[in-house]
Amino acid sequence: MAANNVPKKREEEYITNKVLIVFSLCLAGVLILMGIKNMVNYGYSYLRGMMLIRILMGVSAVGVVIGLIKIIREKQSKAKMTMRIMTGKNIALVSLVSLIVFAITYKYLFLVFNVFYVVLPALAVYYLVFHSYQREFFIIAVDIGIAGALLFVFRSSVFEDLPIEFIVTAIMAVVTIIQLVIVNKIKANNGTLKLSEEEYSFNFSKNAYTMMFITPVIMLILVAVGAFTTFAIALYAIFAMAAYLFVTAVYYTVKLM
Repeated sequence: MAANNVPKKREEEYITNKVLIVFSLCLAGVLILMGIKNMVNYGYSYLRGMMLIRILMGVSAVGVVIGLIKIIREKQSKAKMTMRIMTGKNIALVSLVSLIVFAITYKYLFLVFNVFYVVLPALAVYYLVFHSYQREFFIIAVDIGIAGALLFVFRSSVFEDLPIEFIVTAIMAVVTIIQLVIVNKIKANNGTLKLSEEEYSFNFSKNAYTMMFITPVIMLILVAVGAFTTFAIALYAIFAMAAYLFVTAVYYTVKLM
């Protein structure tokens, strides 16, 4: 009996370590960006800050190359990489995200610091939700996150020259349609989804399908209401999304117990 629990315990430790590493990397990213912001805020250290960003971009690019080389070697050697953290795929992915963050920071600088202060911790939280909660709650959380981000963009003054209310609503409508089609396909195939030659199985309950059907529709309505009214109502719509997320988080947390 104890021997049967060893693989499960090892998998739980592996997931815990991955989540801790992701949280640590996101925290490190926020701290590095804070340091860069402090440097570029002052004229005497501005050039050093910009040089630091270029160096970090270079290091990230090297990391992507190392990750890709490692992926090729792993495939050639046919080594089992299950439950290993330092794989080529992980190194390439982390380095690529890092490269994108620093490249965007280099190009837009002061416009994106506050955005990444929110995005990086959010990525860590979503990673935790993905590994700790039911798949349907992760999908629900993604719906709410996308809707909240779209209304946040709408409330910013950066895109005043664009018909931003139509753009954010159209994006949420596309997300809603795609999700409804995929969820309906999974439900029709008794919880399985086939993409190319890969088949994915999901153990969704009837309530899960209901939540995955109604959540994107509710988010679409909130985005449309917020986008086509006033900034104040858009803020209230964001609060409504946060309340919806809180209630569903409590519900699925109780289901885990």
